[in-house]
Amino acid sequence: MIVGGKRPDAGTLVAMPHVRSAMFMAMLGAVGLGCGSSSGGGDVDAAVTTGRVQVILFTHIEDSTPGGALGTQGSRDQYLGLRARLIDVAGRARAHDLTWVLQPDWKYLEAARLYEDATTTADTGGKNLFRYLRDDLGAVIDPHSHENGGYNYTDVAYLLDVLEVGGSTVIGGHIWDPTLTQFQAWDRFRQPVAGEHYPTASWRGDILIGAGTPGHVNDPLMSGIWRPRARDDFFTDDPAGNIVAVGQWRDDVVGVEELVALYAAGTVAPGDPLTASWNINPASITAPSGPQQIDDTVFAPIAALRDQGAVVSTDFTSLVAAWRAQGATAFVYQP
Repeated sequence: MIVGGKRPDAGTLVAMPHVRSAMFMAMLGAVGLGCGSSSGGGDVDAAVTTGRVQVILFTHIEDSTPGGALGTQGSRDQYLGLRARLIDVAGRARAHDLTWVLQPDWKYLEAARLYEDATTTADTGGKNLFRYLRDDLGAVIDPHSHENGGYNYTDVAYLLDVLEVGGSTVIGGHIWDPTLTQFQAWDRFRQPVAGEHYPTASWRGDILIGAGTPGHVNDPLMSGIWRPRARDDFFTDDPAGNIVAVGQWRDDVVGVEELVALYAAGTVAPGDPLTASWNINPASITAPSGPQQIDDTVFAPIAALRDQGAVVSTDFTSLVAAWRAQGATAFVYQP
């Protein structure tokens, strides 16, 4: 259903039962979703994606990474350890022909400026980590910012420019609720915003993702695409709005299957966009056998759903571009 401007109460949401194996596949066949796989990188023809769940797999690198003071050996070691794991994850996503989005905060980017020297880049063809992830492994790079430590979103966008992977206008996560002291005033991006650490920099984000709460303890459960009307009327679409929001839904494969079942059952019309995005967090990536676990429990199942014609693997920028090309009709689903 279309959700009005009121804040959704996460405690009252009713999840659909998980649809399993034969029943799930029968529902897919009943609505003729077996139309082949899509390519990675979000470059799917917009007309082909109708009736398929738009899935975005992304990773936030927080402003506490790497730990310690920049320039120390411990900081460098942490940077390099995560660097190797990010390359591993990106390679696995590419092997499945899936799009994976990396959204780093300021500290990891400043670390890259220090540590991406000739020795470090010897295994990435002389390219810094982010250029290698984008150019060689097909990853998409967006800004992410908690706007702490004297850096805001514009500073992060500026650092991505410095590292030669700029250009994204995605606001990679924000505290959406204006009643909270941590509210990030997303609506200030209706105009360009100056940097805080780099005050001569200017940037305007226009795609909001990850509407969250501190600690993600009471995040709204939404799927879809819309243009928030105002900070106090966030879930109401404003056709004249110049910022687009993408609903995140649940952060697992089961949640994606729930959305697929909505199309299969006719609960949601094929022309209404359903979205699912979640953060494959760095703790999962750096855990023992982390990349293999992600491959087995995230990439492989999503690739299977993609091959069945049930989902599209995309990124936020490509998703919004396709949505606009199809007429930019807003839809927000709340169970």
